[in-house]
Amino acid sequence: MRFLTAAIAAAFILTSPTAAETTTCDNSLLDPETITTCQEWQQSESTKYNCSADAYLSSLTPGMYAGITANYLSFNTAQATPHFPSRAQLLTECTGGTIIFSEASDIAVDPIADIGSANANGAELYDAYLMIYSFTSEASSLGLFERLNERIREKTVELKYEDIFPKVRNMGEYRTGGETNIDLLMADGDFFVPVVRIDLLEKEGLPLPHTWDDLIELARYFNGTDLNDDGETDDDWGFCIYPRTGSGFNDAWIPELMYSTWATTDQTKGIQEGFLFDVETLEPRIDVGFEKAMNVWKDLWDVATDGCITSAFVEGRCAIGLAPPGCWKSVFVNTDEGGVAWRNNTNGDWGPVLRDENGDALWRPTFKDGTYAEPYRLKPFGSLQVVDRQTGDLVDCGPKTCPKGEKIKVSDELSEDDRARILVDSPHVGKIVNRVPFYWSGGYGTGIRKSADPDAKNLMFEFFSYVNSPITSVDDIVMPSWLDDWRYSQLASYTTNYEKGGWNYDAWNEHQRVMKASLGNDANSALTLKLPGVLLYTKDVMLDQFQKYVAGEQDMETTKQETYEGWNDVTAKYGKINQVDNYRATLGLNELTTFQKCTLHREEMDAIDPAICKEAEDNTTLIIIILCSILGAGILGLVAYFSYKRYKSFQAIKKAHEQLMESTLNEATRALRQLDYPLHLVRGNEFVEEKMLVRHEILRNNHRLTVLDNIGDVDAFIQAGKHVVFFSHQWTGFKHPDPENHQFTCMVDALRELAKQNGWDESLKDVFVWVDYSSIPQANASVQNLAIRSLAVYASSATYFVICAPDTKHTDLDDLCDVGTYQRRMWCRAEQVCHSMRNGTGGMFLAKGKPGSVEFSPVGADFFIESLHVFNGDLTCCRFEHKGMESCDRQSLVVPILGLYGELLRAAHDGIKGGNADVTAVAAFLKEVEKHQEEVFPRKFNRTMWRKNKRVIEEVLLFGDLIDRMRARIKNGTMFVPLERGGTEAVTDTASDFLRHGANSDFVRHVAMHDSTGSNGFLRHGSVAEDGRNGSTKFARHDKELDEA
Repeated sequence: MRFLTAAIAAAFILTSPTAAETTTCDNSLLDPETITTCQEWQQSESTKYNCSADAYLSSLTPGMYAGITANYLSFNTAQATPHFPSRAQLLTECTGGTIIFSEASDIAVDPIADIGSANANGAELYDAYLMIYSFTSEASSLGLFERLNERIREKTVELKYEDIFPKVRNMGEYRTGGETNIDLLMADGDFFVPVVRIDLLEKEGLPLPHTWDDLIELARYFNGTDLNDDGETDDDWGFCIYPRTGSGFNDAWIPELMYSTWATTDQTKGIQEGFLFDVETLEPRIDVGFEKAMNVWKDLWDVATDGCITSAFVEGRCAIGLAPPGCWKSVFVNTDEGGVAWRNNTNGDWGPVLRDENGDALWRPTFKDGTYAEPYRLKPFGSLQVVDRQTGDLVDCGPKTCPKGEKIKVSDELSEDDRARILVDSPHVGKIVNRVPFYWSGGYGTGIRKSADPDAKNLMFEFFSYVNSPITSVDDIVMPSWLDDWRYSQLASYTTNYEKGGWNYDAWNEHQRVMKASLGNDANSALTLKLPGVLLYTKDVMLDQFQKYVAGEQDMETTKQETYEGWNDVTAKYGKINQVDNYRATLGLNELTTFQKCTLHREEMDAIDPAICKEAEDNTTLIIIILCSILGAGILGLVAYFSYKRYKSFQAIKKAHEQLMESTLNEATRALRQLDYPLHLVRGNEFVEEKMLVRHEILRNNHRLTVLDNIGDVDAFIQAGKHVVFFSHQWTGFKHPDPENHQFTCMVDALRELAKQNGWDESLKDVFVWVDYSSIPQANASVQNLAIRSLAVYASSATYFVICAPDTKHTDLDDLCDVGTYQRRMWCRAEQVCHSMRNGTGGMFLAKGKPGSVEFSPVGADFFIESLHVFNGDLTCCRFEHKGMESCDRQSLVVPILGLYGELLRAAHDGIKGGNADVTAVAAFLKEVEKHQEEVFPRKFNRTMWRKNKRVIEEVLLFGDLIDRMRARIKNGTMFVPLERGGTEAVTDTASDFLRHGANSDFVRHVAMHDSTGSNGFLRHGSVAEDGRNGSTKFARHDKELDEA
């Protein structure tokens, strides 16, 4: 028995359990009797735990945290996160780990007291916390939080961190040492959201409010009027807000209402610009923007009342509201908040209904035609003027002053499903408004104490991943709670969750539009104050000054002076150098250098250590002396040497240019004859099963990609009867290609239609899909560039090319994306050219129209004409002016497009045999180049870049004289073709060397330089494959075998 126990122990994997580990019985080490005993023990252990409650839990190992206990400090769980306890219980039933919930009495104080601060050690009673993001900077700067970066990477599949809105992720980040740490796993997209009674606007013939001044005008107009037809006016208000006096703990955040207005005049370029302090001097920016914000709220205060914590809004006694999304969610859904259920679906009767004691309807907001008028959610209010930081004056918004501004449209230009189309046009039509979604202090995230027990940390991160993951949060998010949508997937489809949660379509549609616009990557969003001592800044100083000014107890100059001095006093208490470091870190900026600190903050630096700046000065002085000596001694020699050096430099530059041009030509020629990065495909049936476009890395990790390593493999793969469908589409979000899932649905319908037309197996197992998001690496820029260089081969290798361009709103721009916008995209044009120039248009199809009724048809013969001007297409990187980028996407397409042109030119030069009608596409392309070479292949282009916060426009070489050089090569009959053994060989080929898969040799295709007689068996990575000289006879796929062809 002792032997048996030892053997079982040796055979089991029973170290500190994680989700990736499993309990196994190693048959290779044990005799049959021991194996049976091992399996019986394993089965008995598994039956103790239940992991069948949902898909996330089913991926875990039963009992993996057995015997482990973790202490979690929550806050007001019943309202803030009511679903957490039940999720924790399910996790316990599955894993055996126990999470003990405790309640903080003050979320601003208690977590910090436990984790520690600069002035006091923490009590360390708890392993993890629910926290407000604005209170984390001190603990982050001290390294007291568990850094979650690596844990998140290990949970890529389950957690899908990239699905979290970019600006939500920003709230939980802290930059130090040149790296961005993730200290909080954020679970709350919290900002101030306006809601307006659209029925009142329609009735009174008033436009949608866009600015704070519009808000003041409307609030005054409706205040004290009968808003719910009850004959009473005394308790009807123009404006309902939260927080306001009487909101309990959150009274401390009343000044943040003013901050949200202040940000719209003082921040135009995004989070890193900041607006509360100067990012280098930390001087409070108490300017004309501050004055305007204070005056806005002084004007609003008398026409406003408490909003979502009272019944005022649901009873129709408010015209306009401003509060966090979760606050509105409680009003609209929870009968315990406000007394009346907003989502009353009695007998299919959507909308809030005031009922008498018999349950009969008394009142609800309606349009003129009598239909229910759901209150309209709109983007945060903005400003038509912003502060010029050079002059300190307010200036009108324009493309330069408000680079992230939004042009106000006429009502008819709004999307078809936008209910504001019924309203009159705004008087600001055509003007640019600077909107700044303000992420107030209500944003919640979960953090782990770094010094906690390792097992407890593992258990708590598993729990946080569980409640944060898309698969669980998609249902939890519609429940009344303080957590607002923080993921794209939570808003992907009305029927997925919000319909079941009691929302009508209009409410969901406007909610998701506002959330995506305000939390997406391009939002000009602002963070609230996130510094040590935040309560002193906001509550002790700003709240006091705000209340005095609004009440008329002091004038503006006194308010400005008292705020300025009060904030500087708090800064001095915590140390100015410490505070400026923290402020920059929370904005995502690097620390100031020692030289900058000594220059800007000499007094504070000397107070810390006088030697720091003195040493820097001494070093600087010494360097200057040495440099001057060297300069003086060498200047005469330089004058004499200059002419010679200039000549040599010119020769070197000329030679380098020649080498670069020739190297680029060789590279372009090779690009069409080899794969710099393997072709990755998704099997048709598995593509459909995913139900959405899935990121490349996730498919790779889940072994759902078929990989063809070289062109020989591609040719043999298609000759074996496999069908490759290339999907070309435009991204309808800056960070996700298909947030609405409309394009994926279009692609699935197209696959099925192709199968129907061609008589393919309905299972689609012999159909393989290429689509950029799934087939090209997204995480590694270097590898991604290799794949882009192979784009021409990818597109031309496809047997079918399908353009998916359904009518879809761009989630970040709110613009309609359709066939017209698709044709304007540079990447879309490039894909069309790469396919049509080598295959013609016979296998090209177009899917367009409204979602649900997409038309599928072959493309017209002239469809590709506009796409020939590839480099005139639109690019997102140019829209963003290449911020954070080293180059423009145009530059990455030079090599593949140049190679394609060279191949086509050579084929035309030698004569394409067979008379295939599709050759007209090639002829049209070459004719277009001849007539408009400078437009089709621009020699140079102007690139806008940002360097050191300065906008720079520079002229950059694109094709230069490469087209002329390629023509000369073709004329001389020389092309460079890479050989299997390495190196290059100058050869002269005829057009008959080019093949088209599935057709005769009458059309241009990559050279078939291999023996096509290969096995029809296909293997995935990890299997043994027989390699031939010119291409393997089996094809790689991750980890398990494909069906026999």
